[in-house]
Amino acid sequence: MESATMTFQIDGRTRELEFSEDLPFNRLMETIKRSVDDPSLSITRIKLNGEDITGKSWDRFAHFTLGDIKDLQVETGDIRQIARKTLNSLKDFTTNLVAELKRTAELFRLGDEVQGSEALDRTLDGIQLVNHTSIIIDKNLDLEARSPVDNGQTLTAQMINLESIIEDLFAAQKDQDWILMADLIDYELVPHFNDRNNLFRGWEERTDA
Repeated sequence: MESATMTFQIDGRTRELEFSEDLPFNRLMETIKRSVDDPSLSITRIKLNGEDITGKSWDRFAHFTLGDIKDLQVETGDIRQIARKTLNSLKDFTTNLVAELKRTAELFRLGDEVQGSEALDRTLDGIQLVNHTSIIIDKNLDLEARSPVDNGQTLTAQMINLESIIEDLFAAQKDQDWILMADLIDYELVPHFNDRNNLFRGWEERTDA
């Protein structure tokens, strides 16, 4: 296999590494990660050919080889420190989500299914963000999702419980049972995300210890 030298930027500094010309993109990134001087740092941002691909799937780059990479910029950071800061922001976001859920339930209780449905769509986007960010933080802080925290609650158990609540919510929406939807939001979703914030506080205590 022929090899070639690729120039890229890491934390603003120009670096050169030698790669096989047909090395797949994911293997190339693994090599770059191993080349980071400080083992406590992880890759936190990736820009490929001018596009920020941080957190995105690499499936569409599976066929990329050295010749397809015109510009590669990588940033590193202490992933645990970043995760702790994100956790603090996530607690605030979840608190605001609970308030929005209560407003959404009130709209359905008042019979305003149009605004209620619009508000529900927004809260579902928020729920998806909380779930996605929870999983990332759990991974980056080396927190075992199945390890009991805060009276035995775990992220895994909470996610399973949430799936059941959402299924019931969609069923009520299909039946246009607005009162049931309000009840599910008030008495199932709101307590769920209050519990999620309790879980986050438990995580903070563990990482601060």
